[in-house]
Order: sequence, then structure tokens, then C-alpha cells
Amino acid sequence: MELQRDWEEEFHNKFNPFYANVIEGHPSSMLRLTRYMDAGEETDYDFGMELIDGEIDIDTNLKIEKFSEFHTVYAISSQLHEDEDEPLFLLKNESLKEEILVIKYVPNNDNEELETEIVPVDTTSLKIL
Repeated sequence: MELQRDWEEEFHNKFNPFYANVIEGHPSSMLRLTRYMDAGEETDYDFGMELIDGEIDIDTNLKIEKFSEFHTVYAISSQLHEDEDEPLFLLKNESLKEEILVIKYVPNNDNEELETEIVPVDTTSLKIL
């Protein structure tokens, strides 16, 4: 949780007043994040939803999950906000390098015009306890 807080603080300091709302990574990086958050234990959780045609599509992911032996974790609570309505969505993206996670801000509506650069996070820092 401290590491996640560091990522969020670094992002916010760079792109103030915006806060990150997405952590995106290659499926193998998301698997490392899953194991990291579960302290190395094997669980039936799978962090990150699949991008469908490059877009977030929660409805399709929910349909896919019905046929999976894993429970998908779609978002985790922000470590900078105490409000549960400010999660970080978890996305799998096979086009990213396997050794990084990307923390970024994605506008909630089409009226916001913000393009932030991605902030890569080296997953080698995810040491499993």
C-alpha cells in the first residue's frame, strides 16, 4: 500500500491538480501486482480487466468473468483519497512491456481534454513478502 501511495503521490505532484485513476499493465505485470497485493499467496483473484478493442468495457468483462475460474479485481482504492468513489481502475494491456505498470489519468467524460504522459512503474520493485 505504501508503494502504491508513492506512485500516486509522484503522479499527482507531476500532474497537479489531477490524480491518477488507472493502473495499466501487461497481463504478466498485473499477475505480479496480484501476487504482491496478496503477499505471494495463490488466490482466486485476478487483477485487471481486459481492454476490449482498446477501450474499457466493464459489461463485456463481467460477461467474460462468468466463465473464468478467477474473480476479477476491476479497481483498487486510492491511497490518496479516503473516498471509495475515487478508485484506480486496473487494466490489462498486452501492448505494454512486461516489466512495467503505467499509472495515468483518464478523463471521465469526453468534455475533459487532458493528455498526460504515462508514468511507468518498474515492477521489479514489487517484492513479494
